[in-house]
Amino acid sequence: MTSHIDHSWLKQALVMIMTLREGDAATWDVEKMAEFAKSFSLDALGFSVGGIVAFYPTQVKHHPRAATLGDRDLPAEMIAALKTRGIRPIARIDPSMASRQLYEERPEWFVQDKTGAPVSVHGHFITCPNGGYYRDFMMRVVEEMLTRYPFDGLWANAAQFSPWHTPRCHCAACQSKFRARTGKAIPEENWGDETWRQYNEWRYECIAEWNAEVQALKTRVRPECAWIPLSQVAESWDHSRVGGWDLDYTEPHQDGIVLEAQRRYTNMFWPGLEARYMRELAPGKGGGITVSYFLPWWRFYSVPAAENQMWAGQIMAQGVMPWLHVTGYQERHFDRRGLDSLRTLFARFRANRDTYLGNRSAAEVALVFSRHSLDNFGHQDPTGRYLDHFRGAYNAMMDQRIPFDIVSGHRITAETLARYRTIMLPNAACLSEAALAALEGFVKDGGLVVSTYRSGDFDELGHPHAEPLLHRLAGVTQTGVTWKGLRAAYAAIRDPADPLLAGFDGTDLLPVAGDIVFVRTSDGEQRVAPITLIPPVEGEVGSGISVPEFNVIEHVTDYPMVIDRASGSGRVIHFPWQPDLIGFRYGLRDLFQLIGNAVKSASGWSDVVRVHGPGLVDVTVLERNDRLVVSLVNFSSPGSFNTGQRRIIQELVPLHALALEVRAPEGFTGNAARLVFAERDVPVERRGDYLHLTLPRLDAMETIEFRIG
Repeated sequence: MTSHIDHSWLKQALVMIMTLREGDAATWDVEKMAEFAKSFSLDALGFSVGGIVAFYPTQVKHHPRAATLGDRDLPAEMIAALKTRGIRPIARIDPSMASRQLYEERPEWFVQDKTGAPVSVHGHFITCPNGGYYRDFMMRVVEEMLTRYPFDGLWANAAQFSPWHTPRCHCAACQSKFRARTGKAIPEENWGDETWRQYNEWRYECIAEWNAEVQALKTRVRPECAWIPLSQVAESWDHSRVGGWDLDYTEPHQDGIVLEAQRRYTNMFWPGLEARYMRELAPGKGGGITVSYFLPWWRFYSVPAAENQMWAGQIMAQGVMPWLHVTGYQERHFDRRGLDSLRTLFARFRANRDTYLGNRSAAEVALVFSRHSLDNFGHQDPTGRYLDHFRGAYNAMMDQRIPFDIVSGHRITAETLARYRTIMLPNAACLSEAALAALEGFVKDGGLVVSTYRSGDFDELGHPHAEPLLHRLAGVTQTGVTWKGLRAAYAAIRDPADPLLAGFDGTDLLPVAGDIVFVRTSDGEQRVAPITLIPPVEGEVGSGISVPEFNVIEHVTDYPMVIDRASGSGRVIHFPWQPDLIGFRYGLRDLFQLIGNAVKSASGWSDVVRVHGPGLVDVTVLERNDRLVVSLVNFSSPGSFNTGQRRIIQELVPLHALALEVRAPEGFTGNAARLVFAERDVPVERRGDYLHLTLPRLDAMETIEFRIG
């Protein structure tokens, strides 16, 4: 459990993490580095202290001092230099590997592959989270550090299974522990095997258990120090799944939350995704989202200023603090081109913390992110079977400029859902029985659930529900037949006047691809759905290609491509296909608009904000008693926003004269609003329930603050 000591400083801290290399011990200039930290307007600096090597005169046996340390005590020196500048110290530890000497003495503490061989990286050996290195040795290291030095925070890097892309562990500790938990041996990867799915879940549980042990030790030794281990969400599934990182499991054992969004071959909205997830998961805890100054895999090479401004800006827009990771700054060869732009950005964030922090979201829509679906429906292809659905829904909210939150599939409760008008389930296939009951109650009480494909069909571990969500909410039964891999299919617009089809004037159809799950409706309803299936127009089945002379629609079915039903006082809109996934993969804005129209179909809906003008813009609205804060992050740039070989963002296309309509907060009587980045006011005109204004220019980001009273 988290300690009861006040760690509120974390809620507003700008932090930099600096990784020391072993050779830095002799040359590390603490005054220079403290001044470097101050130049970024930081509240805290994290730096390497112990784990792989010690940067202090440790007395723990087999905790090797950095080879060039000599008689220096870097933490003591660094803490003193930071104190004179009002900057808090955070200790960085890394338990992921240890020396050959320790391996030779205690081989049972280390990872073994399935042949029984150890696993080495950089001449060191990978350690096991279930072994004595984590559970005993690192506890002695942490106790020594926290007893000796007045650290305000303790931050762990790579505390996970399979760090640094290494294989799964088959050591005796893992084998005996898994057998004690399940009565079974560690299995080979096979997502159709329940034992494998149990093993996958067990890894998350083990990492959470270790976090709890560190938290207990920290609370005993130095309770005022905040335990803030690193984790990741969503885009880095290939890292977090094998590592056993699930923030929902570890959060109860942390004083603050630190998520990482460093890799740059992911989608550009990943930092905002993690910030939304963190904010709603643990609103009472501080922390941040770590971004890198550098471009992985080139740790001395800077990310272009435009990209880092967008990368960090979307975090701050969510009321979460961006953290910055810098490594190798003292290297002779280093790319310094991005430093000044980040200094300016962090200074702007620090000066305006009161605008961004301490607010609550005004969003009336929540997307559900389901790690269980990513694993236990996604199987060996989580990107294609789950994550691209979620990415598509996220893109749809951005494209349609709908403010939204992210709710964890682990934490779907009546209390959580009650804050929203609409809950969006982008193929949230694996949800617990309790989550289904909460969603059923939400709809009964007047809420809208918008879902796609297999949402709510399975429990957390992938077993079919006796009564799937769609049947509970709409009395609709799946036939068991799925048409997979459609290409060149369409949805015929049968009722252009239906609100779901607003904005599609001039077209009789929409594009369809992917999979369709066929369903059977009860009640013998005769009304034709507003969109129905046109089978693939193709020369050969499955080809998606037709010769133009024979490119003819021969049949329009009555098979519904949307199921729209009243349920209790609420409503369910279900797409039995994959408009979110297909919209994301092909960049089909019509499918984003279709999803947006569905989301806005909630009873009593009125837009929180409307933004008119060109560009791809992420919109966030935060509020508290004395203000309303509207942030716009500009994603308009050359290059792709899909995964894979996207272009690094060298420049953002500025947007001009965006017209905004903001739903007027109660008590607002002013005629102007403040632009945080432009550092000036803009006139506001009230028309009915909305405040109208024009944003003259949007570069990477702008925030509009309406003060009440």
